[in-house]
Amino acid sequence: MPKTAATAAAKRTDGGFVLVSVLWLLALLTVVTFVLLTTIRLDVRTTGQLVRHAEAEALADGLMRLVALRLGDRTRRPLTAAGIPTDGTAVVCVHDDATVEIAVSDVGGLVDLNAAPVNVLEWLLLGLGLAPDNAAALATAIVDFRDADDVPGVRGAESAAYRAAGLAHGPKNGPFETVTELDQVLGMSPGLLERLRPLITVYSRQPGVDPTVAPRAILAVGAAVSRSASPARVGEPRLEAIPSEFRIRSSVRAYRVTVSVQSPRGGRFAREAVVEPARTAPLGFWMREWTVATHTIAPASDASAGVETCVRMLL
Repeated sequence: MPKTAATAAAKRTDGGFVLVSVLWLLALLTVVTFVLLTTIRLDVRTTGQLVRHAEAEALADGLMRLVALRLGDRTRRPLTAAGIPTDGTAVVCVHDDATVEIAVSDVGGLVDLNAAPVNVLEWLLLGLGLAPDNAAALATAIVDFRDADDVPGVRGAESAAYRAAGLAHGPKNGPFETVTELDQVLGMSPGLLERLRPLITVYSRQPGVDPTVAPRAILAVGAAVSRSASPARVGEPRLEAIPSEFRIRSSVRAYRVTVSVQSPRGGRFAREAVVEPARTAPLGFWMREWTVATHTIAPASDASAGVETCVRMLL
């Protein structure tokens, strides 16, 4: 082949390789661009969700601190006089599609996991619908979990029972620090724990229940155990819902507070804390617990006031 013809053929061949390489490069850049754009869209969407969540969390935390300050301010009228009950009944406020729910419970009306004897725990479990044998066994297992020895009570559970159940852990043999530790007790189920959470505490440090500050949920338990036709209602005698042998006059004042927020842009957050008013505290209270709560916002139709009204109640 003449030199000029060979050179021309080589150029055509090189041009073909260059063209293929360019096409592959363009295809690769297209894929990379598509992936980047998709990632950016996902990041923007995720960032938007985080912002909405942060807005709801900030509002919930701000309201929680207002509640705490109000509870710790002895110079002001009680929180109940401001329109926020302390029996666990929620105040629900709605404004421009933002929903706020505030619920306050005096822990003196709850069952203390560390101080309650087995018969009080059994009464509580019976009120939640457990069969008598199951209620007795689980109540004893709770006491076995917290006591210092390794000797099981009747139908209780100590280390040997946990090993037989194939669990890697045994009883704590020490006091409960939070109510969530109840999930480690042999025989406790997640569903039952969720039903127990509004009824129990580790902060009253008292063996019984003060019926004068007991939340309606505790009164409903008492009504169920006594086979009442319906749970206790406002205006009914509170003493009748609590067995006489379980009644105490609470000497400790601490409050479990839940603040739930659903923002107009879809953010949701719920904060739960235990607030203990104290004269020696710099702000008038100690914050004993500060956790994220699992809570459902009440329907807007249940709203009793606007959000600004809820804020005014706390100021």
